[in-house]
Amino acid sequence: MNTLLRGALMAFLAATSMASPLATTSSTSTSAAGAPTFTPLTPAEIKDLQTELLLAASYKDKEQVLFPAGNGGSANNVSFQFVNSQGPPPQDGSVIVGSVDSIPGLIGTHVAAAVGFIGPCGLNVPHLHPRGNEFLTVVSGTLIGAFLLEEDGQFAGDIPQVAMTLTNFTGMLFPQGHIHWQFNPTCEQAVFAAAFDSNDEGRFQVAQTFFSSMPDNVLTSSLGNPAFLGPTQLDQLRGIIPEAFVVMVDSCAQSCGIKTGS
Repeated sequence: MNTLLRGALMAFLAATSMASPLATTSSTSTSAAGAPTFTPLTPAEIKDLQTELLLAASYKDKEQVLFPAGNGGSANNVSFQFVNSQGPPPQDGSVIVGSVDSIPGLIGTHVAAAVGFIGPCGLNVPHLHPRGNEFLTVVSGTLIGAFLLEEDGQFAGDIPQVAMTLTNFTGMLFPQGHIHWQFNPTCEQAVFAAAFDSNDEGRFQVAQTFFSSMPDNVLTSSLGNPAFLGPTQLDQLRGIIPEAFVVMVDSCAQSCGIKTGS
């Protein structure tokens, strides 16, 4: 390193060592380490931020909206708490999504994420994301992930699919627009984290094909959570949902000693 460059580096290090790494104000909640802690935004605050960000002409303008002067150096507007550790644990079948609807700071990016909890022998029912690819990683437990392949030409017989058993810290791509699902074949809860390459990936339930001609109101009252099927709902849906899913959930429930009725 030449003398001039070394001198410039030492001057920079000296200046930054005298500065506080995070400016804070008395109104900002901080952790023991001195960094601001997350505070959930109200629906009104989310809507106001969304409007301001959509009107911002440049990235610098967006920075001023997200990190205004006097906010204590907080990144609250680009942060999100998927699960409140102080609250009740998430129910089986819960999928918490962080997208532009909950994180205004994602506007202008191609990023969203989700955290999901699938109970023993539970099925995250067939669905697709019309505006984004998904990469799902299991962080606890085991899931079987599967999606249907694109079928060229005239339809004849079963649509081909691919599948993979996903254990801890194993991930799988679910391409945009492809019908896919995840099944927990074990007697323990499984937890996953998913990333999307769109800040508004969307979710389309394939209820019309998955549940045949069952009316939506009957589906909702039977399942409680139409996006998730567990052993306790199975008896109500025998003869309505495809037999392959019945066998899959039923066999697992028997192995785990879980009743298939409410």
